[in-house]
Amino acid sequence: MSLTSAMNPSASPNWSAKRFEAGPKFSVLFLSGSLAAAIPLILSVYWVAFWMAPEALGAPLRIAVVGCTVLLGLVWYRAPLSHAEVLLFRVLAMAAVAWFIPTLMANDRSHALAGWVKILILFTVCCFAARGLRHPQSARAFGFGLLVGALLLGGFIIFVYIKYLGLTMPTYKTAREFKGIAQFAGVPLNTIAFAAVFSYMMGLCLLKPNRRLISIGIPLIVISTVFTGSRAPLVILGASVFILLCINGLRSHSVFNRVTAAAVALFAVVGFIVVISLASDADLNHASEGRTHLWSAGFQKFSERPLFGFGYESWRDDLVSRLPGEYDLTFDLAKSLGGGYHNEYISVLAEEGLIGAFGGALIIWLLLRSGWLLAFRKWATVHSQEWPLFAAIFLLLRANFEVPGLFGYGQDPVDYLAYLFLAIVLSRFSVEEDYARQWALSKAGRSA
Repeated sequence: MSLTSAMNPSASPNWSAKRFEAGPKFSVLFLSGSLAAAIPLILSVYWVAFWMAPEALGAPLRIAVVGCTVLLGLVWYRAPLSHAEVLLFRVLAMAAVAWFIPTLMANDRSHALAGWVKILILFTVCCFAARGLRHPQSARAFGFGLLVGALLLGGFIIFVYIKYLGLTMPTYKTAREFKGIAQFAGVPLNTIAFAAVFSYMMGLCLLKPNRRLISIGIPLIVISTVFTGSRAPLVILGASVFILLCINGLRSHSVFNRVTAAAVALFAVVGFIVVISLASDADLNHASEGRTHLWSAGFQKFSERPLFGFGYESWRDDLVSRLPGEYDLTFDLAKSLGGGYHNEYISVLAEEGLIGAFGGALIIWLLLRSGWLLAFRKWATVHSQEWPLFAAIFLLLRANFEVPGLFGYGQDPVDYLAYLFLAIVLSRFSVEEDYARQWALSKAGRSA
């Protein structure tokens, strides 16, 4: 089944006259909305709770997210499977099989199997959320929960900053010092800042964008950069905007706009390659904050076992020993809890090999293709415009610098956010399919 046909509402003639349930009770609607709003709020509160009691509250909060998501999907169990849901199930099933094969070949098979089970849990969350978010009121509650959660994380960053540095002006130097202090205190600023910005983007995929909602993103972006001493969020955001502008330029009806967009994109790619080629190893390592040596170690391990990789979290076995000893920043980065090679794609190659990478490529294809269709086709029920595609680009670009995400280790809140985002995107097609079916039934009833 092709993606286009799977998302064509007219391709489903068999449809029950009951949409979910005919006139659902208030208790059902209240339960569904409460569960939908609770999921993103729990993911945001996770970081506050983790800071207060890292060993005691992490697992229970993850269990709560999984439980709420499964219940949300079960509330609307009467809804027939949409074509988009069937496609999602198939892609995730193929990805699960693709990741299971390297698991059997891993150095530590039992540990790798535990990691694979965590991925299955993420896939389960994604599938149940995709069904629950077909209900418009539940999707709206989920969207508001995402926005509130994003603001909560932004406020938490400011709170921690004031706690450790007082009312000191957040210069780049003080922000870098604060970042080190926060890391020592168990507050991973990079991940929290990304979760705040990405939760906001996810919210705009479910709520109709307006000036008030868009203005919320400005302070979140400022907080994620100024108070964290990290350049990555701003760089990734700028690159995402640039890519989206180039896509729109290449799709323009104006020949001048298409030529200009192509020239600018080509110039950017060639310029990037030239800069990387001419820069010294020390400069690249400094600019990437030690990541280039981590990436090199990951590629080295991939070259040793390109087909199956070394297994889940195998970077812990020998990553530090593979790094040059003169860079303290790289060594500290390798010891951090986030771990890995600080690149999701390299992590998949080194740990799951080409077979696992095939499963990851399927998920990326589904996400980008779905975002593209939502952005550039006309829909009756989708009002998010190009936000899903923009958020997808942002998520996939960020994967070049950090591990939590679509191909993380299955326990970070960002891992859950990534698959909830995939559920949001696929659920928009299900909503459109529901609308088209109801419209067809209504038209048939009038004709009769």
